[in-house]
Amino acid sequence: MHFGPEAFVGIENRETARAFFARSVNRIEIETHSYCNRRCGYCPNVVGDRLGDNKRMDPALFSGVVRDLAEIEWAGSFVLTSYNEPLADRIILDRIAEARAALPKARMMIYTNGDYLTPAYVQELTEAGLDYMHISIHMNAADVYSDIYALNRIAEVTTRMGIPAKFTTVKNNEFIIAKAPHRKMEIELRAINYWKHGKDRGGLIKKMETPPEPRTLPCYFPFEYMHIGFEGTIVPCCHIRSDNEEHRPHRTGNLRDFPSLYQAYASTKLAGWRRHLISNKPKQGPCATCTVHFISTDPAVLERVQGAYLRYVQPMEIAERQQSMLSAVAPIPPSSP
Repeated sequence: MHFGPEAFVGIENRETARAFFARSVNRIEIETHSYCNRRCGYCPNVVGDRLGDNKRMDPALFSGVVRDLAEIEWAGSFVLTSYNEPLADRIILDRIAEARAALPKARMMIYTNGDYLTPAYVQELTEAGLDYMHISIHMNAADVYSDIYALNRIAEVTTRMGIPAKFTTVKNNEFIIAKAPHRKMEIELRAINYWKHGKDRGGLIKKMETPPEPRTLPCYFPFEYMHIGFEGTIVPCCHIRSDNEEHRPHRTGNLRDFPSLYQAYASTKLAGWRRHLISNKPKQGPCATCTVHFISTDPAVLERVQGAYLRYVQPMEIAERQQSMLSAVAPIPPSSP
């Protein structure tokens, strides 16, 4: 996690932003299209607004992202999923292949519900260049977690793929993890009791249990990750849904607003999120109820993070308060002659 002084101020210069991006970002999540075929109760898609007409990302926007990443020979995780179901639209094969060709060192990943998987589709994903497929085992329409249902669902998906499952972890009424061994691609299946381990997705899941006090832990997401919705909208983390109206105030721009991916990441708005999330102070807005763990529990790491806040961000906050106080003082009108 890089948190030098440039993380907390907007950068307009392309070369400076490129260097900052290259040393900071190790994961990008990008939606190739909008459609999801499910309405899970622990997901913002429960309202069904992703069931309508499928909207694909503008190919020029996607190609622009890939082109900028190729320029720096980027080698991070390139995740072609967000709140959509990536395999519902076979355009995913073209997008994986395009990114694979331009980014030979990157790790190509998707998260899927497994509903569309067949042996032929798995083979096509492999040929396109996919490295990792995470199959999320979702519950039935009632959204009540069941180990028996999860086990049966894992068996159904892996049988349909033609790859037997090998179970690695089972914790009663909490989660089940399995592998589907493949010669070229890592395939992992996870059934998670999201009513125990899920997040409230920036306050969108009203039924999710949230902590009684605001979060104070810092957060690494807007430092190391970048999240881009199907319409090109940029948000600070995966728990903010790019096309949700309740989350509109939390958007940090659109790819079309910036000359490059680097400058979108180094924008003034994302720098503001990093300033907000670096400290140990209570968080606000969608971050107040977030329960995502910080990147480390090592006291030395936490001390270094707090040091970055004290060194770079706190002086900005003091200067802003002083400026606000000066602005609040009404000027004294000149005396009459």
